[in-house]
Amino acid sequence: MKINVLLFGILTDIAGVSHIEIKDVESVSAVKSWLWRNYPKSKDIDFQIAVNKKIIDGKADLKNGDEVALLPPFAGG
Repeated sequence: MKINVLLFGILTDIAGVSHIEIKDVESVSAVKSWLWRNYPKSKDIDFQIAVNKKIIDGKADLKNGDEVALLPPFAGG
């Protein structure tokens, strides 16, 4: 199973990329754990999660080909 993860803002800076393909994760919690394990600085960042362009609260199961977007707070001026 492959999940496409889109990173934005500070998370892109931390990871050095804006898109990651993760294999063998079945839930949003597993995606977060993978991110924190591979990019420990991301653990200090608050972010919302969207699955297939829909903001979710809490946990969600994923299926092959899902798109998960990690959305930190946006600021601008």
